[in-house]
Amino acid sequence: MTAVSAVDGRRDQAVLIRNITVLAGSQVITWTASLAWALIVPRSLGAQGTGVFTLSVAASQMIGVFIGLGMAPLLVREISINRERAPRLLATAIVLRLALAVPALGALALLARLAHFEGDELVGLYLGWGVAAVYALYGPFQAALQAIERMQYLAYSDVITKTGVIVISIVLVLVGLGAISLLSTTVAVMAGVLVLNFVWIRRYFHLQWRVTASDVRNLVMDSLPYCGFAIFFNFYLWIDSLMLGVMTSVQVVGWYGMPTKLFGTLMFLPVILSTAWLPRLAAAHRQESDEPLSEAARSPLEIVVALSLPVCAGVILLAGPVIHFLYGPDFDQSAPIMTLLALSVPPMYLNIMVNQVLVAANRQMVWTKAMGVACVVNPALNLILIPYFQRTHGNGGIGAGLSLLITELVLAGIAVVAVRSCFRGSFVGRTVRAAAATAGMAGAMLLAQQFGFVAQLVVGLLVYPLLAWGFRVVAPDELRQLLEMVKSVRKSRRSDTPAPA
Repeated sequence: MTAVSAVDGRRDQAVLIRNITVLAGSQVITWTASLAWALIVPRSLGAQGTGVFTLSVAASQMIGVFIGLGMAPLLVREISINRERAPRLLATAIVLRLALAVPALGALALLARLAHFEGDELVGLYLGWGVAAVYALYGPFQAALQAIERMQYLAYSDVITKTGVIVISIVLVLVGLGAISLLSTTVAVMAGVLVLNFVWIRRYFHLQWRVTASDVRNLVMDSLPYCGFAIFFNFYLWIDSLMLGVMTSVQVVGWYGMPTKLFGTLMFLPVILSTAWLPRLAAAHRQESDEPLSEAARSPLEIVVALSLPVCAGVILLAGPVIHFLYGPDFDQSAPIMTLLALSVPPMYLNIMVNQVLVAANRQMVWTKAMGVACVVNPALNLILIPYFQRTHGNGGIGAGLSLLITELVLAGIAVVAVRSCFRGSFVGRTVRAAAATAGMAGAMLLAQQFGFVAQLVVGLLVYPLLAWGFRVVAPDELRQLLEMVKSVRKSRRSDTPAPA
């Protein structure tokens, strides 16, 4: 029995590593494609077209939260526990989502009427509903495939959807077509992915379409605990774009939408680090006291803050010339917005890691409540700051960027209180050393300014690591720890034979 258990354990570990590798590979592909989109499409569309696209995406995300009810984690959990429930659960989820899509369309029509959206803006909103509705149909299939550890299908869907849409979008804008063509392409590609997911899911489950009112009611009630965070998070993420669309012009939405797209690419560092550290944090929490988790969390918390400082300073110094070079004078008004987003990097990096610490400690409801606070603070600030900066600077996007910065600082304050035992004198010391290295980097970049932003970027990338090493921002034992994580994964991949699919 012991030998059989050991073999099963190795196979489980091999499957886990295979799944992580597949998902990570798909992320590299989609991240690269997204970066290509951000560099090419906004310049071709201009601020007006980018605004239409951003408004549609914001509407799609908000509608998707309403239709989905945050039920994906519930479906994964329930199907993982009992696969026999999957056929009925999946059918119920699809019926429920279709039913919710109808009032969502009505609410969107009412919003469009009250906000006086017309032309491409109106068409873009309805196409955003189309994207949300199509995803609502195959989202449960994705959850089921995740539950049975067929992660390759999630990767296929992600790559086909994002890369397909991005490649076609680039071609379309290069031949002179606009935002509506891009959004229509998104709906068409996602419809194709829906068909693929239906084919894939039939290999494992045959759906039971005799759905009762009791089935729907039970799924709604079971989804409520998961729904709160999904609503808060997506509301907070997209409400600023919708408010800009209502209170300003679609051009201003474009000025705001382009830097937020670039800003999203800066989040890969804390996401990678928090993902790598989560298993160790969870293992530390399983010990008898809270001190092991606090001790294990100090190093990653300090490291993400230390890394956030040069990212913040570098983006501030390069925002103006890079945006002008990549997108032309039509997006010059995006530079101050990008600067405000750069200032949001340190608190946001900290918040991402603190969320993982709370997850490891089984205290995720703390962050759900924090997101609820953000959903009150951010719109309230937008109501004041967007009209003010629109009136005084002709750019309400500055107000939205400032609202985001203030909200992230509020969240950072909550984060520090929530895991205060993780912050000791070493945190202050490392942050000061990182700030000194960042100041040196910024000084060197300013000296290189006369040679252009490319020279500034190269100088920053060379100077900060040298200064960080000199100031011991990252200790040698921490570097060894990270290397050990990578080596252990590579060793497991060499020694284990993946289980057959």
